[in-house]
Amino acid sequence: MPSYREINNQKLLQKLVQGMEMSQGQFRLFLAQCNNLSQRDRLIPQLRESFSGDLAQLQLDESVDELYATIRKCLGNQQPDALMVWGLEFVRNIDKLLVAMSLVREEFRKNCPFPIVLWIDAEISRKFIRLIPDFENWSSLTVFETATQELIDFIQQTSESVYQKVLESGAGIFLDDTTLGLGESAYQELVGARQELLNREVTLEPELEANLEFVLGRATDNSTEVALEHYQRSLELWQQINNSVRVAHTYYYLGLWWRSYAVRHRVEKNMACEKACSYFQQSVEGFETVNRPDLVAKFINTWGEVLQTLGRWDELETVANRAIELHQTYSQPFCEARAYGFLAEFELAKNNYKQAKKLAHTAIEICNKTLDALSPPSSEKDEITLDWERYSHLGKYLFALAKAEKYLGKFEASIANFEQAKNTTKPEYSTEFYIDIITESREIYYQQKAYLAAFELKQKLQQIEQQFGFVAFIGANRLGYRKPNTNPALPQLNRRKVTQEISASGRKFNVEELLERISRPDYKLIVIHGQSGVGKSSILQAGLIPALEKKSIDTRNLVVVLQQVYIHWISELGESLAKKLKAIPQLAVNSHILNSTEAIFSQLRNNAELNLLTVIIFDQFEEFFFVNSEPVQKREFAQFLEECLKIPFVKIVLSLRSDYIHYLLEFNYLANLETINNDILSKNILYELRNFSQDKAKLVIQGLTENSQFKIDPNLTEKLVEDLAQELGEIRPIELQVVGAQLQTENITTVEKYQELGDYPKAELVNRYLTSVVKDCGEQNEKMAWLVLMLLTDENNTRPLKTQAELAKESEFQEKELELVLNIFVESSLVFLLREKPANRYQLVHDYLVRFIRQRKGLEILEELKQEKEKRKQLQKWVVRVSVGAALGMAVLAGGMTVFGLQAKKESRRAERQTIITTVNESRALSMSGDRLDGLMTAMKAIQKQVDGKFDLTGQNGTLTSTSSQKFLQNHY
Repeated sequence: MPSYREINNQKLLQKLVQGMEMSQGQFRLFLAQCNNLSQRDRLIPQLRESFSGDLAQLQLDESVDELYATIRKCLGNQQPDALMVWGLEFVRNIDKLLVAMSLVREEFRKNCPFPIVLWIDAEISRKFIRLIPDFENWSSLTVFETATQELIDFIQQTSESVYQKVLESGAGIFLDDTTLGLGESAYQELVGARQELLNREVTLEPELEANLEFVLGRATDNSTEVALEHYQRSLELWQQINNSVRVAHTYYYLGLWWRSYAVRHRVEKNMACEKACSYFQQSVEGFETVNRPDLVAKFINTWGEVLQTLGRWDELETVANRAIELHQTYSQPFCEARAYGFLAEFELAKNNYKQAKKLAHTAIEICNKTLDALSPPSSEKDEITLDWERYSHLGKYLFALAKAEKYLGKFEASIANFEQAKNTTKPEYSTEFYIDIITESREIYYQQKAYLAAFELKQKLQQIEQQFGFVAFIGANRLGYRKPNTNPALPQLNRRKVTQEISASGRKFNVEELLERISRPDYKLIVIHGQSGVGKSSILQAGLIPALEKKSIDTRNLVVVLQQVYIHWISELGESLAKKLKAIPQLAVNSHILNSTEAIFSQLRNNAELNLLTVIIFDQFEEFFFVNSEPVQKREFAQFLEECLKIPFVKIVLSLRSDYIHYLLEFNYLANLETINNDILSKNILYELRNFSQDKAKLVIQGLTENSQFKIDPNLTEKLVEDLAQELGEIRPIELQVVGAQLQTENITTVEKYQELGDYPKAELVNRYLTSVVKDCGEQNEKMAWLVLMLLTDENNTRPLKTQAELAKESEFQEKELELVLNIFVESSLVFLLREKPANRYQLVHDYLVRFIRQRKGLEILEELKQEKEKRKQLQKWVVRVSVGAALGMAVLAGGMTVFGLQAKKESRRAERQTIITTVNESRALSMSGDRLDGLMTAMKAIQKQVDGKFDLTGQNGTLTSTSSQKFLQNHY
């Protein structure tokens, strides 16, 4: 028999239908409130069947932010008798959507002459009253209630279903809400159902209450304290009920919460891991106590992982051996491989490298064998599991193997396995582990004097640290789009806003202005310009592009293409455009087709017809002029620009340094740019990025550090900004990043530690930053690197442009070593590579670096260079003298050994002579190893001793005759 509430709901539904039918031909808003989605899903088809007219239906996507525009796009020219809309509870930014409704309230009345039914819940109903009371006054509200037993059954069925699924999954993949059967509003539904029961004075049974608390912890955002509180409340209730299995299971989830906390709060990592370890241990011991080895096997490896993180090796050995026994019993090969990996790490910690290598091989063999046996996966769940094992755990076993081989002296094999570990590990799965791989790999490359490879890994390390939020400052590198940690074994954190990084870096206002320009039809072309290091590429890649990719403009989806390569730029652009279009369902485009400007124009027109707006961004556009210097090449781009500006729904963005914008003037004469009044440098087209004011810089420092693990004392912020603004009264973004990165590296967080750097702490930090880059060039190349920096300055404190040949001539260094140094400087963003004909030229990247290089290293480097040239002159004179006396020297050598052997009083002179020979041989070795300055200085010492002591340079272990001396000096000095 239907309950009172069910009967009442049917009456309310019929009343709603009657109101809709009476309102046909005019706009009227009906709000249908139902807090239970299951009940709503039953009511919707009943309303559809009861309404006699043409009822249009619209289910909203979570990304919708404008209801009116979405309705118009959905209906087109259709004119229904009524419209029913649902899905508002899933909209990401519901507040923005509601406010936007209020702004176009009259548009609804004018252009929507039919009743609209919006299905909402209690929370959205309250938002209507609070945010848009004027719109709420236009509406009528119908509230559908749920029967008491239905509320209890909903809680019971949801809780039991979730528990069974998470217990079965064990400590493997952290099941998402979809897999658990929980909708996006499940938490609100469950809390609402309990509250409604309390309002009706209905109390849940203790077991159901405990189960509900656990599910609420699982359904909420697991990165918040709310989830922790639900788990703790659930634990208390299960302990009161004395359900040992549920107690042990809840201990595991408390441990998992703290393990996830350690990932988010690295400063507190050790504390959080200790808590996680304690909970995991209690969980495993709890399952052991009730004799459930099957459940011990499911959860024991997570305990082992945290023990490894904490370096509690003896405990890890015990846990790993117990885990192997259990995994073999229950046929869990992936888990068994993980336990062997624990043992390999234990042996490494105990310096038992051969045993560690053996255990790592065992883990790799088991893992690979199981991957082969289960491939291809038969279900989506298996696919996720195989992906996790292949791109997370396998890399850990390879990493252990590489470390063992490194300590065993097998450097070639070690490097190969480090590379394989890096290539088979996804950084988003385990960022800290990926950083460990890069750090170890870089160290071994540097030890093997593969400096360029070591430097490239350093660059990769900095990129990963910035992308995953490990650092606040990034030095001279570009900001990148922040990526989330997506380890499938941990709760997924809420994605941060795409513009968070750029907002923190002080450019949010600029991004918003650029978005506004792109949204307006009168802005077809935007030229972003600014000084070097002002942050042009960063604002594009970490701000504007991510924001555009999440946006629609006038109901059009955006296709954003970034171009940074200008050799064969047409084919490169075609490939980039095709790649972007392939991401759109049912719009695959063959990149080989887009290999000409005409093909690209055709595709852009097609995009417009497909309701797309295409934004093409040419970043670092000054590079175009370096590789396309011929008039015909410039004309080709100018004509491309002309045609793009004529095509509807295409926007072009050029970004380049301010000192190159005059190059654009040629385009005014090489093509017909009537669309922009033949004025490419119009103030309506140019958009300048400037340095920071002092107040802005303070906000930037605060924004960058508040979401990182590096915290700066407010007093240090004040002092730092004061120092940075000393020269210009404003702050260069690049200098703020460089100095901030060095503070971060040395963990300087207070004014006191900052002032310990000396009278000019900012200068000292920049100098240390330069020193770190120079060190990347290799120990034997450091003097050369400083000299190259010095040669890229002049006495007027400017930055002269020089070719590699000019630098080689001035420094007299070998081409190979000079090329290494220049490559590292260019990739470190310390030096510009200007691609020109007939030869590329190099320039120090920022004016402010000139004085640091000349003041801190200039005199020292110039004096050393002067001394080197003077010594070289003396050496050449000495070679001539040695040549004249070569025959006499050989004669002395023939008889000298006998004479010295018989005359003991001359033993000291023979020892001195042997020292000279050793010194000369040392000079030869230093030069051949590439350390030319030290080699030359060592040779000069030998010369001086030879001249002072009047020795011939001969000896038993080697002879330096006049002929060999001359050849040696000619070849090496």
